[in-house]
Amino acid sequence: MKTKVLIILLLSSFNLYSQDFYDHTNSYKFGEYLYNSNQFGLAVREFERCVFLKPNDRESFLYLFKIYRKTNAFDQAIASYQHYSGNLYFDQMDIDFGTEYFKLLVENRKYGDAFSFLKSNTSFNDKSDFKFATILLNKNWVEAESFKNIKQVNNSLAAIARQGNALKKKSPVVAGLISAIIPGSGKVYAGRWKDGIISFIMTTTTAFIAYRGYNKNPQNFYPWGMGTLAVIYYSGNIYGSTQAVLKYNKDKEDELVNKTRAYILSDH
Repeated sequence: MKTKVLIILLLSSFNLYSQDFYDHTNSYKFGEYLYNSNQFGLAVREFERCVFLKPNDRESFLYLFKIYRKTNAFDQAIASYQHYSGNLYFDQMDIDFGTEYFKLLVENRKYGDAFSFLKSNTSFNDKSDFKFATILLNKNWVEAESFKNIKQVNNSLAAIARQGNALKKKSPVVAGLISAIIPGSGKVYAGRWKDGIISFIMTTTTAFIAYRGYNKNPQNFYPWGMGTLAVIYYSGNIYGSTQAVLKYNKDKEDELVNKTRAYILSDH
């Protein structure tokens, strides 16, 4: 009886060790597991082993491209595609590689290149959501609204287009004018209350000190120095107000751009 058990154990051990845990099938399955659990650094090794064992393994190359895209390794992603296809004809990319390439361009804020890619690659003629997204990423809200009306597009992207058209931009001219009248008011107009209050205090305080000093002793350098400082604060307050409004408008649009990016880069 002991002899039989020993033989069975030996045979089991032999079968266990005879399995190749590093063959293509096992490496691919393990790579998928690592990818799905976001262990991209380890997953790369498995898929690199896969393409070494099977140089024409499209799915493993696609996984490599996805990993490099998710880790924003732009050059490695392009190199992996070139290794797979033997060229860099992006207009010939199939829909799977092309989708990842489009996302890679969006990740790196290459919105013009993303638009050109979609235009040149016929595989994306029916991908209206991608084309619509590039319009949103370039902040062309009016064009986006027109596109939405003639194309069936995703509701999330359509909502972003509506928000873009509804944006009420503030005027840098108005900000400059009201700041010229009441220092700091332009920054308050731009939503920067603290900066506006500080600007008001600094400008009015230096102007008041200069005025008092000049009335007491107009020959003294001190009031002239404070007057010069007041003029600098006053001028800076006007300029700063116009810039604050421009930044306000940009930030509002950038919020919508980031929503568009989040939609494109998500795995939906």
